[in-house]
Amino acid sequence: MEHADIYTLMMETLDGELAEERQAEMDVHLQSCPSCAQEWQTIMAVHELLQQAPILSPAADFTQRTMALLPNTKYRMYTMGAIYGLLLLVGFVPLAVVVWFGVQFIPALGQPVLVQGMLQAGSQVLSLIEAVLGAFWQGIGNLGGVLGQQPSILGWLLVLIGIVFLWGGVYSQLTRQQRI
Repeated sequence: MEHADIYTLMMETLDGELAEERQAEMDVHLQSCPSCAQEWQTIMAVHELLQQAPILSPAADFTQRTMALLPNTKYRMYTMGAIYGLLLLVGFVPLAVVVWFGVQFIPALGQPVLVQGMLQAGSQVLSLIEAVLGAFWQGIGNLGGVLGQQPSILGWLLVLIGIVFLWGGVYSQLTRQQRI
């Protein structure tokens, strides 16, 4: 028999659920296996110790104190309902403001002067974006030229980035070990 099966038989014996023929199998195994016999003696010693220990009963007011410490479910339900109602209301307020502004300013959107002004502002914004992107690409081109002339700058930049990532990993490992 496997030792795990014998351990199961030991637990069934303690519970008083083991049949007579299985009890005989366990006794035969315990006589032939000293480690299982020692385990059985240890289990029986702990079992007897626990049976001889006095039965403790809780204090007389244990139930009342425990129930007083539990949260009041009715109060909690009302509170959560009020919080959810408030959140729902807060969600509808921006929607109502947008609808109100829409109702107020839709007639103004039909004015040709407003439409021309918006088109002019849009074209100015697009020209500004075009200028910013042009400057960005010119800066990238200049950076590429400098790196082509001075490749050691790129090497130092890559070394610095590597050091930052290395110490970031070390820091995360150290803080993870402290949390465990």
